[in-house]
Amino acid sequence: TAVKDDGKNFKAASEDFRFGAAVAGFGMLLRDSPHRGKIGFKRVEKIAKDSLGPDPYGERAEFVKLVGGLVW
Repeated sequence: TAVKDDGKNFKAASEDFRFGAAVAGFGMLLRDSPHRGKIGFKRVEKIAKDSLGPDPYGERAEFVKLVGGLVW
Protein backbone atom coordinates (compact mmCIF):
# COMPACT_ATOMS: atom_id res chain seq x y z
CA THR A 1 0.00 0.00 0.00
CA ALA A 2 1.39 3.37 -0.98
CA VAL A 3 1.69 6.09 1.65
CA LYS A 4 0.15 9.39 0.62
CA ASP A 5 1.41 12.70 2.00
CA ASP A 6 -1.64 14.68 3.08
CA GLY A 7 0.40 17.82 3.66
CA LYS A 8 0.17 17.93 7.46
CA ASN A 9 3.11 19.23 9.46
CA PHE A 10 5.23 16.62 11.27
CA LYS A 11 4.98 18.68 14.47
CA ALA A 12 1.19 18.23 14.36
CA ALA A 13 1.61 14.46 14.79
CA SER A 14 1.20 12.89 18.23
CA GLU A 15 4.16 12.60 20.59
CA ASP A 16 4.00 8.82 20.25
CA PHE A 17 4.17 9.00 16.45
CA ARG A 18 7.08 11.46 16.48
CA PHE A 19 8.99 9.44 19.08
CA GLY A 20 8.41 6.28 17.03
CA ALA A 21 9.75 8.10 13.97
CA ALA A 22 12.90 8.98 15.93
CA VAL A 23 13.39 5.33 16.93
CA ALA A 24 12.82 4.19 13.34
CA GLY A 25 15.27 6.81 12.07
CA PHE A 26 17.86 5.66 14.58
CA GLY A 27 17.47 2.08 13.37
CA MET A 28 17.87 3.15 9.75
CA LEU A 29 21.05 5.05 10.63
CA LEU A 30 22.52 2.07 12.47
CA ARG A 31 21.81 -0.18 9.48
CA ASP A 32 23.00 2.46 6.99
CA SER A 33 19.66 2.03 5.23
CA PRO A 34 19.31 3.53 1.77
CA HIS A 35 15.82 4.66 2.90
CA ARG A 36 17.07 6.92 5.70
CA GLY A 37 16.91 10.05 3.57
CA LYS A 38 18.70 13.05 5.07
CA ILE A 39 18.18 12.14 8.74
CA GLY A 40 21.20 12.16 11.02
CA PHE A 41 21.88 11.39 14.67
CA LYS A 42 21.41 15.02 15.73
CA ARG A 43 17.99 15.15 14.05
CA VAL A 44 16.98 11.86 15.67
CA GLU A 45 18.00 13.24 19.06
CA LYS A 46 16.03 16.47 18.52
CA ILE A 47 12.89 14.64 17.40
CA ALA A 48 13.12 12.30 20.41
CA LYS A 49 13.70 15.18 22.87
CA ASP A 50 10.81 17.17 21.44
CA SER A 51 8.43 14.22 21.74
CA LEU A 52 9.22 12.74 25.15
CA GLY A 53 5.69 13.04 26.47
CA PRO A 54 4.69 10.90 29.45
CA ASP A 55 7.63 8.67 30.36
CA PRO A 56 6.75 6.91 33.65
CA TYR A 57 9.59 4.39 33.41
CA GLY A 58 12.21 6.69 31.91
CA GLU A 59 12.60 4.61 28.76
CA ARG A 60 12.22 7.53 26.36
CA ALA A 61 14.70 9.60 28.34
CA GLU A 62 17.10 6.65 28.26
CA PHE A 63 16.79 6.51 24.46
CA VAL A 64 17.53 10.25 24.20
CA LYS A 65 20.60 9.73 26.40
CA LEU A 66 21.75 6.81 24.22
CA VAL A 67 21.39 8.80 21.01
CA GLY A 68 22.96 11.88 22.61
CA GLY A 69 26.03 9.83 23.49
CA LEU A 70 26.53 9.17 19.78
CA VAL A 71 26.21 12.80 18.65
CA TRP A 72 29.55 14.48 18.22
